[in-house]
Amino acid sequence: MCVRRVKMKLENIDDVLKENMSKYCSVDYLASCILDNEECLNLYKTCKNYAEFERKVLSKKCGLNVIYCMVSLYGKDRGNHWYRVRELFGNHCFKTASDVGSLLVGNEEFQVLIPNGYGDGTTRVAVFNKADSDYSVASRIMSDMMDSHRGPYLHGMFNIYPYDCCDPTVDKPCRTIKGNYFSYYYDGLIAFIEY
Repeated sequence: MCVRRVKMKLENIDDVLKENMSKYCSVDYLASCILDNEECLNLYKTCKNYAEFERKVLSKKCGLNVIYCMVSLYGKDRGNHWYRVRELFGNHCFKTASDVGSLLVGNEEFQVLIPNGYGDGTTRVAVFNKADSDYSVASRIMSDMMDSHRGPYLHGMFNIYPYDCCDPTVDKPCRTIKGNYFSYYYDGLIAFIEY
């Protein structure tokens, strides 16, 4: 059986991406992103095949941007996407427990359950503040890395509780944060990004 392989020419970029990306990927959008990004475009031109291109993108040979996110989420190595998101959490990561598939945040006056996108068990949480050295990357790509699963926007002072069935009037939080935060969730991971 002969498998047809599309050559890595710019005029074939849509076909190359269609052949190698998940059916859920907007290959037209990804192609336009590659063509509009000089660094990734040059990387694409130097690669012999898609596998080499994906490997170089995922080893961060071009900037962490929407191209990296889409290749991670929809490319051939998409089974390892969770680990790449977790890597972005770095030393910001801490764990909470979940019996209702979420993370409890709030205070004595209000509470909200943010879905973790996974279910019961361990939820990994990361908080990124503007002063953090990796804030620029997190604020730029976290939404795309989390497949655009957004939780609530949070303003003010609120607590993050160690268990999603806590009683905030009695139980102690594991973190208290103050400011304005976007929240994102994906497969047992929740990120808060200050804005």
